[in-house]
Formats: sequence, structure tokens, C-alpha cells
Amino acid sequence: MAPPSARSKFYVREPAHDGPDWLKVGLTLGTSVFLWIYLIKQHNEDVLEYKRRNGLE
Repeated sequence: MAPPSARSKFYVREPAHDGPDWLKVGLTLGTSVFLWIYLIKQHNEDVLEYKRRNGLE
């Protein structure tokens, strides 16, 4: 049987802690803002459609 190696084959290098990954931060925030704007816009359209169908406007 082979002796256990000093490094595990499942070893994952430590991530660098020298600052945030600005590309990921930008993509995450941009996606979040886009989804919120889309959600609010869609909601407003749905409210107008509801009012139109029910004769409330």
C-alpha cells in the first residue's frame, strides 16, 4: 500500500484575499438591478391590464 501523500488530491488552493473580485461583484449587482427593474415594470403592466379588464380605469 502506498504511503499517504502530503497533499490530498482534493486539495483546493486558498482563494486570494487581496480584495473583492470586481467582475463578479459588478455582474451580480448588475443582474440584481436588472431583475428588480424588470419585475417592477412587469408588475405595473399587470396592474394596468387588471384594471382594464375589470373596468376600473
